[in-house]
Amino acid sequence: MKTNYPIERFVESIDDYSEIPEKISEGIKITVEDFEDRFNTFDDAQASQKPQPDKWSRKEILGHLIDSAANNHQRFVRAQYLKEIVVPSYEQKEWVHVQQYINRPWSELLALWKTYNFHLAYIISHMEAEHLKNMCIIGSGAPVTVGFVAADYLGHMQHHIKQIEKM
Repeated sequence: MKTNYPIERFVESIDDYSEIPEKISEGIKITVEDFEDRFNTFDDAQASQKPQPDKWSRKEILGHLIDSAANNHQRFVRAQYLKEIVVPSYEQKEWVHVQQYINRPWSELLALWKTYNFHLAYIISHMEAEHLKNMCIIGSGAPVTVGFVAADYLGHMQHHIKQIEKM
């Protein structure tokens, strides 16, 4: 199975479902701790700067990652008691706009993102491998396994962290 984002550092193969929960959980925690160590004293004004008027600031990208955690939270929990889950798609532009992440202190966003991800890592680490094969339909997308969703979540996070680093 191939995810949308490269996560080889943590998961060499996601064909062996028994190893996914611990690998993804560890990958989330390591990624979050590393990011926090490097960006915990980031200047609020710098974090608010947009590279272009129609592009997100670092705060908005981190807010988007908070939204991603919130949306995936229900997927990871429901997958443990439902064989198939159907959830709405995530309208990212609307969510980021409505929540006004650009006006929040960087330190608050970082703390929320870290705490939420540690909670998700805990949930994933205690997920039985058989539940990772349960199907998830997001919006009008094709069905994917919850194992795919978990692996893709980590890759998606790392993708956006790279965006923040390059700004």
